[in-house]
Amino acid sequence: MSKQQGSRGRAGSKRLSRRDFLATSAGAAAAAAGGLGALAGGCASAREPARKAASAADLAKAGSAQGAATGPLAKRTLGRTGLKVTVFSMGTIGGVTDVLKSGLDRGINFVHCALGYGTLDRVAEAIAGRRDKLFLGLKYERAGTPDWDYLDRALGALKVDHVDILFFPLNSPDEARNRSHLEFFQQVKQRKRARFIGITSHANVAPTIQAAVGAGFWDVLMPSYVSAPQERAALRPVLDQAEKKNLGVVAMKTMAGMNPQALDPMRAVVKQVLADSSVTTLCKGMLTFEYLDAFFGAAVGAPTKAQTAALEQHLAACADTCVMCGACPPCPRGVNVFEVIRAFDYYYAQAGHPRIARSMYDAIPAAARGGACDDCGECASGCPYGVNIARHVRAADLVLA
Repeated sequence: MSKQQGSRGRAGSKRLSRRDFLATSAGAAAAAAGGLGALAGGCASAREPARKAASAADLAKAGSAQGAATGPLAKRTLGRTGLKVTVFSMGTIGGVTDVLKSGLDRGINFVHCALGYGTLDRVAEAIAGRRDKLFLGLKYERAGTPDWDYLDRALGALKVDHVDILFFPLNSPDEARNRSHLEFFQQVKQRKRARFIGITSHANVAPTIQAAVGAGFWDVLMPSYVSAPQERAALRPVLDQAEKKNLGVVAMKTMAGMNPQALDPMRAVVKQVLADSSVTTLCKGMLTFEYLDAFFGAAVGAPTKAQTAALEQHLAACADTCVMCGACPPCPRGVNVFEVIRAFDYYYAQAGHPRIARSMYDAIPAAARGGACDDCGECASGCPYGVNIARHVRAADLVLA
């Protein structure tokens, strides 16, 4: 998405009421109804209506018709870990047990999870009886603080004695270079609760991952790998260096800023990501069998001209949708802009996880939530994509507070 396209998303700073917001934003209206694909910027078009998330029973019923057999997924070596992982891996935010099982049945062998996602019981059910056939990654949500109780609860919920990769979520170069993470991990490894150490990064991604590559002790990198060209360009030399140093790369947030119902653009993104030799596996939450089919169908070959055109048109239509680049300027009123936007735009509106979105929003100090926004416009003026951030911040408070 070009800056020129992004500037199309700017709007006036008129204060929105809840009624105005829901009336003028088709995406947010769908989000309020709990549907998938609801985007705060109105990215979901009339031709791509949001659909209600299928229940586990619905998905199980559809199992015989969906998930048609495909050839085996290709595997790549996850850097110096030596783990042979499939080019697709499964995230578990909002995970549905039957879909997780279907993905594993069809050959996916790497699953990423976290205690805070609230789905470890579903993961445990899905992986039961096949722990020796797959690899587990666990996000350690207590980064910076040794918390053995957290690990015990996570492993207990998963019904396993260890995970293969323990991921630390960090968003600054200083955090990525901090060897206290390594020191704690070494204790974890000594107690045989994890085998390798990984880092995830959602904001300030390129500098953070660059620092992680230079630090020398991380085995696996899990950067936000969004479709916005500027972000890909900034990350490119970092990933090239990671490949030279034989570090595994798990690409996440590859669909950020997109309507999850637009399957052709998503297929194009899948093919683009898998064409990157530095990427070992693309990690994505799978809520429906339709998602699984779309991803498996995109596993081979380059994007078609039609898919590439659909992606370009889609990104242009989503010009006022946050791509999670993390470049939000500091708010003079103290709003934690990135975390507010991340909770609302990504987890609530795009990914369709209202419980997690509200939990994330509640975790933000009250004074740093969207209610403190006074429409000064500082955030929008500093957005490299021209997104009307203040509108999204206010919408987050209207919907999630």
